[in-house]
Amino acid sequence: GYPADPAEIYLTDGASEAVKMCLQICIRSPDDAILVPIPQYPLYSGSINLFEGTIAGYYLDEEKGWALDVEDLKRSIAETRAQGKEARALVVINPGNPTGN
Repeated sequence: GYPADPAEIYLTDGASEAVKMCLQICIRSPDDAILVPIPQYPLYSGSINLFEGTIAGYYLDEEKGWALDVEDLKRSIAETRAQGKEARALVVINPGNPTGN
């Protein structure tokens, strides 16, 4: 097994609640942006809106098996900063939801 400190283990009543908890921790104000891959699962956009944060989308490359396009991620960060927002977190998910891949 992997050594773990029980004080650093968090239990939730499901993955959705864990996602919401993490986003709520990261979002302090509407000037806080969360970098989210597009396509994305609506849980992310809905939760970011609920906590009054800003969504900063970056596109995945479908032709490369939904791979991260680093240049597009840099573009999204630059646009976020140009709007006076601070990118506080990067969401990395398997796009099997909602693309079916």
